[in-house]
Amino acid sequence: MARRRIMTAFGRIKEIWRYPISSMGGERLDGTELAEGGIPGDRIWGIIDRRDGTVAAPEKRKHWRPLPNLLARLEGDRPEIGLDGSWIDAGSSLAGELVSAFLDFPAAMHPHVPFGSETRDHIAPRYQRADIHIVTSASMNRLAGLLEDPSQVDSRRFRPNIVIETDASRQGFVEQQIIGKVLSIGKARMVISEPCARCTFTALAQADLAFEPAVLQTIARHGEGGFGALCQVVQPGKIRLGDHVTLTET
Repeated sequence: MARRRIMTAFGRIKEIWRYPISSMGGERLDGTELAEGGIPGDRIWGIIDRRDGTVAAPEKRKHWRPLPNLLARLEGDRPEIGLDGSWIDAGSSLAGELVSAFLDFPAAMHPHVPFGSETRDHIAPRYQRADIHIVTSASMNRLAGLLEDPSQVDSRRFRPNIVIETDASRQGFVEQQIIGKVLSIGKARMVISEPCARCTFTALAQADLAFEPAVLQTIARHGEGGFGALCQVVQPGKIRLGDHVTLTET
């Protein structure tokens, strides 16, 4: 017997984010192409400590913790970093000098090469990245309700590509309930592949957000294995803020 597909309303796109340089703050987008592999220009560069060549790890080493306060955006096919109101090509010597001064140790930014490989003046990512990372308003509301200071729950802590404003009928950590199902946004489709495991990055201070370990501790106690979800794009398409998101089940 053929299985029947059921499509239900899930929500709308509230935020779209791209992070041209891994571990730095990202840029909000009004719309983008959802391509195989993810959002074009997302996490295409990385940053290293020039003293020993190690790749940035703000969640593990204190000297990297200020990094999320540096913003990155894409200009054409090149990342730029934002500092003191100016935008500077990430590959320029000036950008390297300014980032090094900001971090108080010598650092350099380089393009990424495929995971597990290295070439001169390029950086291999520390892990195999999923196509898309989503977080829902339902999960953020649930987490905020468990914290002493709800204002510390902000999408910037979780570094999603897409924030979905879920329909009012969906409550709690809803991403955990839809693993293996398909989300559709216009012509674009993506499979929810697994929960997003969390690390200390969620606790780090950035901009007006305080250093807040309780965020990660609460996710560990109540998040059922993660917070948000990782997705694989199975059909490309354009997406924009406000687009309807539907859930397909069988």
